[in-house]
Amino acid sequence: MKSSKQPSKRDNAQAAHAPAAGQRSALDRVDGGIRLVENVVGLTLLAAIVVDVTLQVVFRYVLENSLSWSSELATYMFAWLTLIGLAIAQRDHAHIEVKFFPNASGTLASALRWIGWTTSLAFFVVLAIGGYLFFAGDTIQSGPATGLPLWAVYSCLPTGAVLGLYHTLRDLPRLMHPERFAHQGGHGAHG
Repeated sequence: MKSSKQPSKRDNAQAAHAPAAGQRSALDRVDGGIRLVENVVGLTLLAAIVVDVTLQVVFRYVLENSLSWSSELATYMFAWLTLIGLAIAQRDHAHIEVKFFPNASGTLASALRWIGWTTSLAFFVVLAIGGYLFFAGDTIQSGPATGLPLWAVYSCLPTGAVLGLYHTLRDLPRLMHPERFAHQGGHGAHG
């Protein structure tokens, strides 16, 4: 039996612009690449920190000959891991949240989502600008033990901020049209 409801012009327009099953848009492919790079960099940094700190312990307590650069390198890698992790948490909606109105619905729930989104946006914009100014001011100095240029270390601030800003902006369609994403739940990727 045929349905008596005919598709509207809006339905036809949406269907024409929607990718076919199994196809991904260019933005989805870019997003997937960014996600992959973030994950690989985060895991690599974590593994490198574990190796670095383990070497420091072995050299200090077993060989009784402490490494001069190990602690500094671990600190620099931890700074990068923190900022990359900040962006990953923004992407995956994994930041902690306190719900003052857990049963909010309708206009109040929408307003609270917009307030949270705007706050995240403002935070990442300020961090990106401040991080850039901080990183750009230290182009000559280098780490005392490692000799690494400090601009390479401090560039984690604008890098993490820009990634967090990207994920915040990528959530805008979910915020503007929550009914389209309701089946995906409140957590997870951009949708």
